[in-house]
Amino acid sequence: MLAKRFSRREVIKISGAAAVAALLAACQPEVVEKIVEKEVTKVVEVEVTRAPAEVIVIDWATPAGLGLERTLYTGFSYKFAEENPGLKVNMSFESWADYFTKLPVMMAAGVTPDVCHNHWTIAQDYAYRGVFIDHMPYMERDGVDPDEFVPEMLAEYAHGGKQYLLPKDSAINACYYNKTLFDEYGVPYPDFEWSIDDFNTTCQLMTRDEDGRPANDPNFDPDNIKLWGFTWSTPTMAGDWPAAFTNALGTHWFSDDFKTSHFDHEGVIQFWQMITDLRCTMHAIPSPGEALGMGDLWRAGVTAMCMGHHSTTFYAKQEKVRFEYDIVAEPGGPFGQYAIAASSGFGVTTNAAHKEEGWKLLNFLTSEEIQAYIGAQKRWGVQRKGIMDAINPTDGIPEHFADVHTAPWMEGYTGPLKKLGMIAPVFMNRIKEIYATEMDPLFTCGGGSVAEAAGRVKKQVDEVLAEVDW
Repeated sequence: MLAKRFSRREVIKISGAAAVAALLAACQPEVVEKIVEKEVTKVVEVEVTRAPAEVIVIDWATPAGLGLERTLYTGFSYKFAEENPGLKVNMSFESWADYFTKLPVMMAAGVTPDVCHNHWTIAQDYAYRGVFIDHMPYMERDGVDPDEFVPEMLAEYAHGGKQYLLPKDSAINACYYNKTLFDEYGVPYPDFEWSIDDFNTTCQLMTRDEDGRPANDPNFDPDNIKLWGFTWSTPTMAGDWPAAFTNALGTHWFSDDFKTSHFDHEGVIQFWQMITDLRCTMHAIPSPGEALGMGDLWRAGVTAMCMGHHSTTFYAKQEKVRFEYDIVAEPGGPFGQYAIAASSGFGVTTNAAHKEEGWKLLNFLTSEEIQAYIGAQKRWGVQRKGIMDAINPTDGIPEHFADVHTAPWMEGYTGPLKKLGMIAPVFMNRIKEIYATEMDPLFTCGGGSVAEAAGRVKKQVDEVLAEVDW
């Protein structure tokens, strides 16, 4: 800011010049002069304010669906620019599938946005490859308290004391069930603290042929099924819901240090065998051909149960499903009952042209203010302990939404569920390929031994894990 003292005659001249300057301002916006007159014993003070430096554009890439999601993100970019003069955001939207096809190509070419989205299943892999910076120094400098985040979600993007991304949302699994169908067939609703055996039996009881017979009836007709008990969900380590089953049966997919896998563990084999039997022997889970063209099977009312995040509630209400529904926690076993947390994250890339500005945007997007607003829209979950309940339905539907989706992740929880965050090993995509090669034939009812396939998966996956030097 420049200040100068002038006589009245000089002020008159300057005022005339200011009028001309105002006309030129549109063509020469780089300098803006603000004239302030203050009379102090016949002296006028003139203050000239210079415009900010050239605008910095932050590139931000993220998958986002058409509609509310893109609208929210676009609004956030405008709000950020308003609060940070001299900064603007250039957004790149992709569909979910297209984004994760495009992302590795960009990274391999070294052409990266300043801030980009990553998913828990591949976050450790990208961190291992040096794609993201360590955000911890920025957090410490700017007073961003890690304790305000759900720790299980923060850990999904951390390694060796470094924080490679920050969670930007949360995804907590629950078992959704169609109360109307349960009532129709006189089957009791799932109890909140039900077991895996209860789940298995309920899947069979809620699978009905055209004559109303359940799947465990000797006269059940598998060629004329009217209702399936459970929607197919791939039972892989790259999904979050299966971890509740394997941990309840005694093991997680990987060792804590990710040096070895547990695919040959009795609990994993038991879980995979149950899913295979439910689909291929009991016909309680539809085959790909049977599900073809039906859209979301649970929302369409052709399956009685499904595993879903809180967004299942969002879509059910958006589509105005014509049945009553509720949720329970995933079933427990001999080693407890688990609530599973997953998330997506945002991070500043190592090759970012504007790291400092990118961090400002990241801090803004993951702040409590923005997260609380997201929660209020009931679109996707938040990642801060103090406001997890922001997504609770205001109409009380489903009745037990908070018991699984939010309460276990807030301070002071004393319920039965054990919390578990999903962390993926490095080279997850290669591990998924091994899994698909060995397990898909069983899950598509091609026959074979689950235990033998699991052993082959373990051998190959452990070889991949041995390559990681971190």
